[in-house]
Order: sequence, then C-alpha cells, then structure tokens
Amino acid sequence: MNIVIFILSMLLICVVFGAALMTLTRELEFVQILADYLGYAEIHAPAGTQAVVRPPRAGLMTEYIRDEVNLVLSSQDETEAVKRIRTWQMQVQRLESALAFWVDLLRQLGLLFTVLGLGLSLAVEPGNVQGLLAPLGLAVWTTVLGLAFSLVLTGRFGMKVAVWTDTCEKNIEAWDSRRRADRERSAA
Repeated sequence: MNIVIFILSMLLICVVFGAALMTLTRELEFVQILADYLGYAEIHAPAGTQAVVRPPRAGLMTEYIRDEVNLVLSSQDETEAVKRIRTWQMQVQRLESALAFWVDLLRQLGLLFTVLGLGLSLAVEPGNVQGLLAPLGLAVWTTVLGLAFSLVLTGRFGMKVAVWTDTCEKNIEAWDSRRRADRERSAA
C-alpha cells in the first residue's frame, strides 16, 4: 500500500513538472517571438509607414503573430487595435505569474506528500521500525523531488522570463507609439 502511494505521488510530481515545462516553454516562445517580431518591425519598417517586414525567424507562431500585427495595423477601429495590443501585454505579464505558480505548485505538492508520509508513519505499530521506512521515505523523497523540480524550473526560466517580458513590454510600447504616430500622420 505504501509503495503504491509512493509511486503515485512521485508520478504526480513528475507529471506536474512535465506540464509546467511544456507550458512555460510555449509561453516563453510566444513572448520571445512577439518581442523579436515587433522589435524587427520597429527597426526595419520605413519611417512613416505601417509596413511590417518579415523577420528572420519562421514558424507557425511567427505566422500567428504576423497575422495579429496585420490585424492591428489594418484595423479601422482604434478600440479594437488597442484591445489586441492590451491582450498581448496581458499575456506577456502573465508569464512571470505562471512561472511562480508552477514553482509554488511543485513545492506544495512535495510538502503535501511529506505530510501524507508523516501521517502514514503515525499509523505504524509502535516498535515496528521497518514499517516506518516506507512512510518516511515518502515524506523525504517527495519533498526532495518537489524542491528539485521547482529549482530546475527557476533555473531554466527565471532570468529568461524576467528579461524577455521586459524586452517584449518595451517593444510593444515602442511599436504601439510608432503605430499611433503613423496613424495620426496619415490622418492629417
């Protein structure tokens, strides 16, 4: 019974880590491509035009972002354009919160199974030292695994997330300022 709980708890922590890794990788990729795309457009588009030049990075995410940017540029409704830009900003800002969520979830799962292991150790008959090994092993190893995976996520994404979110926010602001100025120039 204890070995089944041990295996299931370790498996759950591993599955959560895998989900965190996939989610954060995908979200960070979106932020990186958006920052690159808007920065590239800011540098390479001729002054006074809203043309967006195709950046060097290619892929489905780039095509999606290109389509979103073109929708903003071709939108006649300024409210719709601002809404889309605000959606980008919110998605970028959520990345830091997502990293904190996954790191905290892994730590909390480790601690939850620690408490479960300690609770199971209380159910062991007094004097049965061998019976204590499995529940205490559950307590120790789930804590270690949860903390180790949270450290891996922090190490892998910590600085990247901070740098890329700041870069993307600045590129969105610069690109939007230029877009508004170009729109005002063309309206005048």
